[in-house]
Amino acid sequence: MSRLNTIFLALGGFIAAAVPFAPRAQVGDALARAEHTCLESGVGPGSVAFDTCVARVAGAYHRAEPDLAIAEAQRIADARRACLSYDIDPMTLGYRQCLTSESRRTVRYAVSHLPVTHQ
Repeated sequence: MSRLNTIFLALGGFIAAAVPFAPRAQVGDALARAEHTCLESGVGPGSVAFDTCVARVAGAYHRAEPDLAIAEAQRIADARRACLSYDIDPMTLGYRQCLTSESRRTVRYAVSHLPVTHQ
């Protein structure tokens, strides 16, 4: 094998080995940020709510939508509080279903523009 072929083979092997790590680093960063955001929103680890929160928030961070990520974390936190107020055991399927339906229902609205009235 010639020296040039060896160099191209080594370079190709390096590129083939390095490419899969780039998306993983981004996904890992999104997961770490998601866990932090969920914890800051009051959703503790080791629960269905935390797993749901991290999955949704990480997806938003991965799509480069940090505002949506924060809103998702707050939505899950609100849904978690609502489901716990119904006295549903957090280790049941009913709690998971409650979390899903409440997180779809719980939407916060921000007022970004107030209409000007003309007199």
